[in-house]
Amino acid sequence: MHLQTYSQWRETCIALHMVAQMMGKVKLECLEPQPEWGHVLLEPVPDGFSTGFVPHGAGGFEIRLRLDEPQVLAVATTGEEASFPLEDGTSVARYYERFTLLLEAIGHPVPLYPVPQEMFTQTPFYALAEPLAFDGGAAWNYFEQCLFAQGALLDFSAGFRGKKMQPSLFWGTLDLTCVLFSGKPCPYAGEGGIVERVALDEQFVEFGFWPGDEKADDPAFFVMAYPFLEGVMPEVDVPGAYYDPSSAEYFLKLEDVLRADDPHAAVVRFCHDAFVNIAANQRWERFDWFTRPLLV
Repeated sequence: MHLQTYSQWRETCIALHMVAQMMGKVKLECLEPQPEWGHVLLEPVPDGFSTGFVPHGAGGFEIRLRLDEPQVLAVATTGEEASFPLEDGTSVARYYERFTLLLEAIGHPVPLYPVPQEMFTQTPFYALAEPLAFDGGAAWNYFEQCLFAQGALLDFSAGFRGKKMQPSLFWGTLDLTCVLFSGKPCPYAGEGGIVERVALDEQFVEFGFWPGDEKADDPAFFVMAYPFLEGVMPEVDVPGAYYDPSSAEYFLKLEDVLRADDPHAAVVRFCHDAFVNIAANQRWERFDWFTRPLLV
């Protein structure tokens, strides 16, 4: 694992992000809704990301975004398999065409809403005809970063006794994130659409890793609270960590994580201290119980 800024692998990142969106939209169409979009998340697996098993019709299927040998692979309960490679010079439109044919080949055609969500463009997949560079090494390096993040986030959140989402890929913004909930209802009252209204209806704190985007070049870990934080927050005693009032989030750049003597411990400490600050600021009920050591 090594540092790579978003601009260094931008087109490869866009290709992965668009394919991940297609996979997530399949789950959106096929599965019954869960709170906070829990039914559409993608799971880290040893070679990339997976939809997990998706029941559909008389059986079901799994779609896997493999990054060891970059490809999209689908397997149905009937034994039917189909795949297509992620290749240099392929457009999103071509990936979408191949994705549609892949679903048909395994006997599970699923109509998708073809507009990217929470991205820099709302141009439908089928109209994004510009060829994209694809670097398999950069894609695998990103995946190694996600595996590192998953390990740290699992260790941080392991003892939390309340409702939580295990580290998963949120394909809207391409961040690997876990979420801890207080159980307090908090319906979203601001401006926004269905994404915000579903995602923001309970008090929670979100901890994740994000590879950067068009506006921020540096990959970073972040901690975000809902309801959104206001005003000045205490700092976190991890070198490089800071609170950004404009986004109401704590950040720790991957560059600073990799400088630490123990990068894993630095991420765990960052998440823990930010969580303690937020819980105190927002007066989380039952915080002592949620964080009481487990009897194992």
